[in-house]
Amino acid sequence: MSHPESVVKTKTPVHWTVKTNYRLRTGSFAIMFTSIVFHGWDKGYSPLFWGLIALHLLAYPHLMFWRARRAANSQNAEVNNLAVDSFLFGILAAALQFPLWISFTVYIASTLNITISRGTKGMLLSQLAFFGGALISIGIFGWHVSPETGWPATLMCLAGNTVYMISIGVAAFGRNQQLRKTREALREGEQTLKQQLAEIQNLQEKLQEQASRDPLTGMYNRRFLDSMVAREIARCRREKTPLTVMMIDVDHFKKVNDTYGHPGGDEVLKNLAALLIGRVRVTDVPCRYGGEEFLLLLPGMAPDIAMLRANTWRTAFAEMSSTLDGVTIKATMSIGVAIYPEHGDTITELTHCADLALYRAKEEGRNRAIMYTEELAKAKS
Repeated sequence: MSHPESVVKTKTPVHWTVKTNYRLRTGSFAIMFTSIVFHGWDKGYSPLFWGLIALHLLAYPHLMFWRARRAANSQNAEVNNLAVDSFLFGILAAALQFPLWISFTVYIASTLNITISRGTKGMLLSQLAFFGGALISIGIFGWHVSPETGWPATLMCLAGNTVYMISIGVAAFGRNQQLRKTREALREGEQTLKQQLAEIQNLQEKLQEQASRDPLTGMYNRRFLDSMVAREIARCRREKTPLTVMMIDVDHFKKVNDTYGHPGGDEVLKNLAALLIGRVRVTDVPCRYGGEEFLLLLPGMAPDIAMLRANTWRTAFAEMSSTLDGVTIKATMSIGVAIYPEHGDTITELTHCADLALYRAKEEGRNRAIMYTEELAKAKS
């Protein structure tokens, strides 16, 4: 038989205003009780009346604190407690026949407390609660006004107001300090987060760069070429500019590998890649197409300039020497050239035409650059 899962309820932490108001309420209510004792010592109040005052000013603060701590939302509960404070103080002031300093003290203290918590709405709620409580008290005890307050009670009220205002200032200062530290911590955390995000972004860029590069030569790989070639063709179509495609192949590369081993072949490929990377423009895209084949995308390059560049690079590579373990390795390259849009509208068509031109360069003795023509296609077929 299955048992229902128990639901664990997490209690919301007690809001800081509850703790702060508990300290203020306990101290200020005790001072107010002393003031009323001085004021009413010779008034002939009944023991029941004194008991209600003691219950209100000495026991009530602890009851309100207990209530707020147990509430699901301690902050909202404390706001309600402050409204109750105003209501009970209105009853007390009217029951005491509105002694000036005592009435002023309880009125201003209760109004200030709830105004700090709720602003204008809190201030209006305090007025409604205070004068509502006073009207109820007047309805019970009758309308009596005796504003005289003796010097002992007056001094206690002044002392109570002073202590209360200073306590609020100290509490506000402490809270501001906490907020300042929190803001500084958040600012530091934000800076740290920005730094971490920048590091992550740099790492992503490095990883993306590594994923698009051939590890041996440092040139772009086929994956990168496939991802951006359509965009380059579309841009050249939009700007009505040519796009040169060069297919480059190291001559007799198998012989190089057989003679010097794969490390020797790798050295030749790295030197050729370094030559091409060092001489292409920023807008050009040099790629290792596969094995000993390289492909160059040269946007905006006219056919005559493309052939001039191809022969310059071919000559420079033929004059280079690769060295492996003290052994000098010489190699040459052949180049096939095709131009968009004369020779094709897609990379498939352009690479096919460049391949045909490269094949003709090989047939004619290698170490040369040849531009594609329609006669090459006819001869191949």
